[in-house]
Amino acid sequence: MTYFHGGIPGLTAGDWILPPDQTGTTRTLSAIAAEHGGPAYATRTDIVYVTTGRDVARSFAAYYPDGALYRVEPDGALEPDPDSGIPGLSWQCPRAQVVAVVDPVVLFRTRTPERWLRMLQPTTA
Repeated sequence: MTYFHGGIPGLTAGDWILPPDQTGTTRTLSAIAAEHGGPAYATRTDIVYVTTGRDVARSFAAYYPDGALYRVEPDGALEPDPDSGIPGLSWQCPRAQVVAVVDPVVLFRTRTPERWLRMLQPTTA
């Protein structure tokens, strides 16, 4: 299975993506969603989130100034993300290693980040 992660720019193949508890970053999806009045996503700060959805990872990357899209290999226990709302789309793990830089700079294609937040919300059938 192929996994992606969107986030902080400047990583290269072989670099590790570590959880916010280890890096000290406060630039998380939950914090960004709260700034725009959206629901909390990815609230745990002791793990790394990865996804099998390339476009989902792109949307996460777009929240960072010049965020990047990476193909990654999860390291450690890989568990389904209980906040995802879509089974098999998002996973959590202790850390992930960058396999390749897919897109070094991901930008919003719209001026409203709220549109990206809506895209991340699970749909009901």
